[in-house]
Amino acid sequence: MISGTTSGAAEILYVSQPAISRLLADFEETIGVKMFERQRRRLSPTPEARFFYEEVERAFVSLEKLSRAAEELREFHLGTLRIASMPAVSVEFLPALTDQFCQAHPGVSVTLQVRSTQQVADLVASQHFDLGVISGIELNDPAIEARVLADSRLVCVLPPGHRLADRNVILPRDLEGEIFVSLGSEQSIRHKIDSVFEREGVSRQLMIETQLHYAACAFVLAGSGVSLVDPITAWHYRRLGLVVTRFEPRVPYRYSMIFPKQRGQSGLTRAFLELLDNSLVELEEASAGLFERQVPPG
Repeated sequence: MISGTTSGAAEILYVSQPAISRLLADFEETIGVKMFERQRRRLSPTPEARFFYEEVERAFVSLEKLSRAAEELREFHLGTLRIASMPAVSVEFLPALTDQFCQAHPGVSVTLQVRSTQQVADLVASQHFDLGVISGIELNDPAIEARVLADSRLVCVLPPGHRLADRNVILPRDLEGEIFVSLGSEQSIRHKIDSVFEREGVSRQLMIETQLHYAACAFVLAGSGVSLVDPITAWHYRRLGLVVTRFEPRVPYRYSMIFPKQRGQSGLTRAFLELLDNSLVELEEASAGLFERQVPPG
């Protein structure tokens, strides 16, 4: 079609002229349609040949698009990443991290769905999401693979100007008589916190209860009491004026990442995890250890 002669086609394809003539004859016999009229030493394409040539061109364009798409996937400039997360890291930390990821991988579509830890586990188990961020609860779902992100600890949050704002460490007895913002009674962390104060014989005014760490921080920032919350949420509210202080004894708080067990991690997922790990290292340094990635030795 391009050269108009079998000899011209042979030069383009680096084969002999008889080979071209034989290929063309075999092709016409196979499909049962005449493709060219032989006029003197040239080949004139039939209307059927012109139609077929247009289809071939479209097929080549599609193959080129597929090749470009494969290249984009290799370079992480194409694809979709679906993330489900508990609320505790979704106020600022994950949105800021997702923005960094999108800037590094333009063209990638990212979804961030905020749900309770159990709902996140259900979404990941059903393979509707590529990964999930949860608190370190025990999961017995065979459809989920879990990985610990950080073994951290709860921190004490105080309103600006509080009498304990200058303390480096807050102990249970320091909070005797304080209005205390509690986390939901059905949460296991609530029982861990209460047991610390009960062992010390410390009485608090349990007047406010909420399910969410960031809501507890908002109550405290408004002057409604004090609380113990996860360090990532507290670090966000610290920039808004909340006083964040180490609390002893240590009340563990684990952050975990979960994945669908029956599906391998994509390159995008691995790239996001690398960025997440680096961000946690930076947070540990910036918070001077208020956020801990690992349980300290001893």
